[in-house]
Amino acid sequence: MVSEVIPKSFEDLIKEVHDKGICGECGGCVSFCSAAELKAIEMSESGPPVYSNKDNCLHCGLCYLVCPQTWVLNEELNERFNYKVSIGNRKKITSSQSTSEEIRARATDGGVVTGILSYLLDRNLIKGALVSKKEGPFNRIPFFATTKEDLIEAAGSHFDITQQVSGLEHYDTFIPTITKLKKLVGTDMMDIAVVGTPCQIHSIRKMQELSILPAHVVKYTLGLFCNFNFSFDNEARKKMEDKYGFSFNDVENMNIKEDLILELKTGETILIEFEDLNDIARPACLACRDFSNVYADISFGGLGSREKFTTAIIRTDVGEEIYNNALKEGYIQEPIELNISVKKSEMLAKVISYGKRKFERYKQNIKN
Repeated sequence: MVSEVIPKSFEDLIKEVHDKGICGECGGCVSFCSAAELKAIEMSESGPPVYSNKDNCLHCGLCYLVCPQTWVLNEELNERFNYKVSIGNRKKITSSQSTSEEIRARATDGGVVTGILSYLLDRNLIKGALVSKKEGPFNRIPFFATTKEDLIEAAGSHFDITQQVSGLEHYDTFIPTITKLKKLVGTDMMDIAVVGTPCQIHSIRKMQELSILPAHVVKYTLGLFCNFNFSFDNEARKKMEDKYGFSFNDVENMNIKEDLILELKTGETILIEFEDLNDIARPACLACRDFSNVYADISFGGLGSREKFTTAIIRTDVGEEIYNNALKEGYIQEPIELNISVKKSEMLAKVISYGKRKFERYKQNIKN
């Protein structure tokens, strides 16, 4: 007699991920829950998702399967995306910037993500893009952009300092972008692009591998390099301010390349090494092994490029097509000197180095 295989459920996800403190709060389980309309699980105000109505849970196991921290389906994904440790598949690595001065003025790096999204909207290849935009001091929220104006409004990591930072009780740089995906099901927004962190893109790729809703709405995935996101309270914030001699009230812009870069309103720049940030890193990020967003169509970050340029790793045929078309049609531009192969080799070496460091950190934290 063949015994019935019972799929793992949200209860298993709680035991194996939440209770270990490695839930990334990406929102994948909530967005792709087959009982979403029954509201079986939901995002909590602070911390991992929770049961909102346990009786409505179908125990289908989809939440467990799409979680990036369970690593289920990785063998299938790695084969499909030709995965290589720490760097993933790559067709091309390059550096570029938006041709729009308005976009570059707001962008953290070269504004290439915004430039490509503008191309996709103008050519009616997407109905909109899931991105993030600022809301209050140091806070960014998921945002569905449907116009170029929306994209420009959301571009970059510029902070709104109109409110006092002293009222901030908790600071978290992670934006649960894909939680908005389920709200698009049943609308006419059938073709969208998603800009996300490695865990978010990972969850989407799992969803697509299983062909479950809302897999059909995501047409393009634009991934961001990610060493880790930060989560800290007022006490930890004050320790950082005292150690580095600055005030968060004076921070005008934040960027991540080789170090965390804080630009102050005075024009001063503060560089903070990643090793000094481990205490305020989100625990889930320390259990993540993906730095360069290996499952995205194109991955982006400032690492390896000079100021006001973006490093891009084109990974898939789809990514190559939209990048090349955006370049050909004048939405983005590459510096002439990038034709020199040594420049690209240096860029690639930096990305691989950071990828290996994150992978080693992941292995160390999994051991512990």
